[in-house]
Amino acid sequence: MATIIEIDGKHFVEGKEIIAAWKSKTNWNWLATEVSEIRLVEDETGGSVINGRPENDIIYYGLVLGPTEEWGCFSGRELEINERIEKVF
Repeated sequence: MATIIEIDGKHFVEGKEIIAAWKSKTNWNWLATEVSEIRLVEDETGGSVINGRPENDIIYYGLVLGPTEEWGCFSGRELEINERIEKVF
């Protein structure tokens, strides 16, 4: 299991700084270590389609902790609008 450490007020997982983090009421955690892509409705990406409509979004790369651990990309906007998920920092 991944170990999260704090050094001088910054959090790290596997040597990578965590730039944003979320947790769910069902014990899932998303630890963003980098911004993979910024999607804006008004640019060539057209944003991300969330709940059937385009939204501005930040796609993060990081570690997802649930029943298993997996590194990958995830949508910041989808996490923000989910009422069962709260942003930690």
